[in-house]
Amino acid sequence: MNSIVRASLAIALLGATSAALAFPWNRDMVDQPSEKAQESIAPAGPGSVPVAGGETMPTPANDEEAFEMKDAIATVTLENPVPASAESIARGKGFYAVNCLVCHGAEGLGDGLVGQKFIEKAPVDLNDVYTQDQTDGQIFFTLTRGRALMPFYRDALSPDERWDVINYLRSEFGDE
Repeated sequence: MNSIVRASLAIALLGATSAALAFPWNRDMVDQPSEKAQESIAPAGPGSVPVAGGETMPTPANDEEAFEMKDAIATVTLENPVPASAESIARGKGFYAVNCLVCHGAEGLGDGLVGQKFIEKAPVDLNDVYTQDQTDGQIFFTLTRGRALMPFYRDALSPDERWDVINYLRSEFGDE
């Protein structure tokens, strides 16, 4: 009788082990979502619709397409919805100090500490006629999509924060 109980117990244990292995426990670590350093969600594809407050500006495929999009009527005529109030300019100054100063410098000359390290092409001079002649929509496009060595700021700054930066650029470096 003792051997029958032991055999039954062994069969029960083997059955329980088999059942336990049938569960997906061995895949939990593989299947979990993971975040890696400097990993971000890819931008939505062309023709997609933002679900909640996403960007509506298309993503250029290359530099040539970026210049075409920047000069497109929709971008050129895009108006700044944020009034250039003292509060907006002050907020823009803070965002500039955090995001732009390292490359463009305090005077906007493109001589920030990081900007000085660029070998082939220095950051654009924000006081230059080239920059100041651009519409707010064109500058917004550049802030949103980046350009050459300039990173994009669509994830770092909300649309209103980017407009605040533009108000600051106009007040600090423009002729207005």
